[in-house]
Amino acid sequence: MEKVCNVSDIPEGAIRGFTVKFRYLLLANLGGKFYAVDAVCPHMGGYLPIGKFENGIVTCPVHGSQYDVKTGKLVKDVPGFLKIVTGGGSRDLNSYNVEIENNSVFVKF
Repeated sequence: MEKVCNVSDIPEGAIRGFTVKFRYLLLANLGGKFYAVDAVCPHMGGYLPIGKFENGIVTCPVHGSQYDVKTGKLVKDVPGFLKIVTGGGSRDLNSYNVEIENNSVFVKF
């Protein structure tokens, strides 16, 4: 397990980006429960922590793919014409186990 941040660093209902062990992570605090997924969209490399975040769904700021931060699952892919132009659509994000200990957030890779 790697310490990523303190619980207080991510307010409830917010997301934040971190770099840990050469990985870009997005951490989300939903109702006091923390989730961790990849922070980079696999489609075109958009940095997800700067995307729109609403109801547990983060939207890629580059082409609009949407992901559930609880699971990393792709919930809305890029439009069909972008799949053709860019050579493919998106895929699910990797998700990681999160544990809280002594007000610190730890992620297991």
